[in-house]
Amino acid sequence: MKWKALIIALILIPFVIWGSNFSHAASSGKPIKVVCTLQVFSTMAKEIGGNRVSVDYIVPQGSDIHDYSLTQRDINKINSADLIILASSEFFSVDSNIKSFATGKQVLDFNDYNATLYPLGSLQRNVHGYWMYPSNAINISHAVYVKLSEMNPDSSDYFYQNYLSFVREVQNAEKYIQILIKEFNLKNKTSLLAVPGVFYVVKTLDIGIAGSILQGPNNFISPNEISKIEDEIKEGKINFIVNAVGLEDSRAGNIAKEISKDTGVKIVYVDIFSVDNYTATLIKNSAILSSSDYVYQYPATSCNVYPYVYAIAVVSIISIVLGYMTYRYRRELLK
Repeated sequence: MKWKALIIALILIPFVIWGSNFSHAASSGKPIKVVCTLQVFSTMAKEIGGNRVSVDYIVPQGSDIHDYSLTQRDINKINSADLIILASSEFFSVDSNIKSFATGKQVLDFNDYNATLYPLGSLQRNVHGYWMYPSNAINISHAVYVKLSEMNPDSSDYFYQNYLSFVREVQNAEKYIQILIKEFNLKNKTSLLAVPGVFYVVKTLDIGIAGSILQGPNNFISPNEISKIEDEIKEGKINFIVNAVGLEDSRAGNIAKEISKDTGVKIVYVDIFSVDNYTATLIKNSAILSSSDYVYQYPATSCNVYPYVYAIAVVSIISIVLGYMTYRYRRELLK
């Protein structure tokens, strides 16, 4: 049982990546230069724009979007961009700062995405990590398609086909996620969030949410609340803690580690900022959350890497064979 989530993810991710790569045709004319706040948005922009865009992003991998300050290099990126894609200039100060340097530029912002936000505790509209909710990603990609088509009308059909391909990939990923939900009975699991940013990853898998260690800007749970949470963990009411990759040593991350030390509860780290392939990340995050044997626990215990090596070797062989078959098939079609 504990192998299934890992193996499913390893098998599915190559197909997702191949599907996205095949959708990009040869470039036509000077590419539109796109600069995004986060890598995940630049990934979606590349999915839609293909070779007719060049993409870059501002906030480095592993950095907290709330604490990040623009550098001169970032300002140079903004000045050279044709299109700026923000997460939310209303909510994130770095986005507001980027927008102040983007006068006269084409800009996409939160209000362009028609994104759905859900409440979390005292947060009536949880903006953190909303892009990791599949339907929101589809809406963001649609906004990108519309804007790129306005900027390059001759490539509108190309952008539209890439958008449709991205939508199919996300919908296929959702089907696989539903398999994981059923296989691992995730609807009967409950998690504690370290930060609100992982909310939409957890919600996608229908996992229950007991609360969040970080409840708002500089607003953390109290010692009394921590004591109650630890009791619930010991009673089996909370199954694991979920945190974001890159925030392991944040204040919320350190509180999560202390809770893990006191109770033995495990911590799952998921990607919400640094995303090279959106649908592959959806599947990977889902697989990690589905299999509690492949997560961190404090104090750290040794991990047997041989199951990983074996699974990766098997999937690599399958990927090479299928890749060659696909290559031969595509050559036959082009004859």
